[in-house]
Amino acid sequence: MLQQNVESSGRKAWIARLCAFARSESGAVTVDWVVLTAAAVGLCIGMFSSVNSGLVSLGEIVGDGLANAQVADLGVVNEF
Repeated sequence: MLQQNVESSGRKAWIARLCAFARSESGAVTVDWVVLTAAAVGLCIGMFSSVNSGLVSLGEIVGDGLANAQVADLGVVNEF
């Protein structure tokens, strides 16, 4: 009988703590910051992937242009 009363009061205390946590608004700001930070990280990842594809193609164009470039012979420069 005593064991059953202890278990019952333990459950009631646990349920009371759970209800108090659900009513509390002190963690709401933390949740807001987590959501905002996740959104900012998602936007940065999306922006990086779109910019990355453009930079790769631009790098290929510049590389092809430099590979096919002709170098002019200027002779001797700054001869004293």
